[in-house]
Amino acid sequence: MGITCKKSSILFQYTLNGLPIYVVNSTKYLGVTISSNLSWNEHVDNICKNANSTLGLLRRVLGGCSHKVKDTAYRTLVRPKLEYASCVWNPFRQQNINKIESVQRRAARYVFNDYSRYSHVTPMVQSLGWDSLHHRRLLSQGTMFYKIYMGHVGISLPPDVILNERPSRAPNCCPFKQVKVNNDIYKYSFYPRTIALWNNIPLSFTNIDNLDTFKSNALSFIRSD
Repeated sequence: MGITCKKSSILFQYTLNGLPIYVVNSTKYLGVTISSNLSWNEHVDNICKNANSTLGLLRRVLGGCSHKVKDTAYRTLVRPKLEYASCVWNPFRQQNINKIESVQRRAARYVFNDYSRYSHVTPMVQSLGWDSLHHRRLLSQGTMFYKIYMGHVGISLPPDVILNERPSRAPNCCPFKQVKVNNDIYKYSFYPRTIALWNNIPLSFTNIDNLDTFKSNALSFIRSD
């Protein structure tokens, strides 16, 4: 058993026991598209395309249904496509954030059956009580960090994620040391980004051993930020 490598005019081709292994720019792993440059552009494009396709199907099938039915259909069949594993890939570039939010804005028009160019979507979203998907992704990251910290999942904190024992101005009295970063890709990855969020959540919101209470408190903080 061995791996050999040879260079072609197009790409590098590896072989494992005589079978070719090609270098690719991106691949899908457990439903998440991972790019060689660690950008989430392609993943965001894929999930938005999938979600818009499902939304189009709902418009055709449930177009004459009540607001409540359409609302439930969106939250059940469309929104999960935009949020699957979002604590891993939560984008930081405004372009991708807007692209995902645009799907929810189309969904609001679908619920109210209002596609007029003169209508404003923001009041529709607010009347439905939908949080922005950006806020929901931040909550997903904070919730996962809470589960890891409280030992609710079988994941251990990495060695460089440790409590800050020195006096801190952070509202949370149990802040973590901010992980040192050298580029935006790492800065906005799970641990560095979530630690920044966690350190600003008041202690009374995080020092509780009840997941539902934490999520409610954390969402209130995220909304107000």
